[in-house]
Amino acid sequence: MDKTPLLRSRWYEDLPIGEFHVFGSHTFSEREIVEFGQRYAPQPFHTDFDAACDTLYRGLIASGWQICAVWMTKMVSYMENYAHGVQDGRRNGGGVGIDELQWLVPVRPGHTLTFTYEIIEKDDRVIRDKWGIIRSRNEAFNQNGERVCSFVANILAERDPAKR
Repeated sequence: MDKTPLLRSRWYEDLPIGEFHVFGSHTFSEREIVEFGQRYAPQPFHTDFDAACDTLYRGLIASGWQICAVWMTKMVSYMENYAHGVQDGRRNGGGVGIDELQWLVPVRPGHTLTFTYEIIEKDDRVIRDKWGIIRSRNEAFNQNGERVCSFVANILAERDPAKR
């Protein structure tokens, strides 16, 4: 039997504005950039080192969608570990939108990004008498501290049944 101490329940009402997390880091290799590009973003600056040199980027770069996919992987892994031991059967809902998505600085082979998350707002709307919407700012910073990607995610979080 797992004897991990249980955390208190965390509902929409318990999530504070300003809560901040660092999901972790990832180093992009040339191989993974090319493989992702060939499969999902077939443009020369994502798929071919030599051809990429003749583009406005002057070299191979990761697709912005690849950066977002890595963010998603890091977020899910981190949140599964963070929520371990929560004693209720609550489930967070899915995302309901992304705003202000920006890819600001090219990510090249060998670059390491660190992914962050901060709750910036809680929407007053209630969805189906059960869900609230939290807005989070999500960012990726490269090894030089430059912000390379930023977006605001709108995510459903279950409201406390005792407070509905």
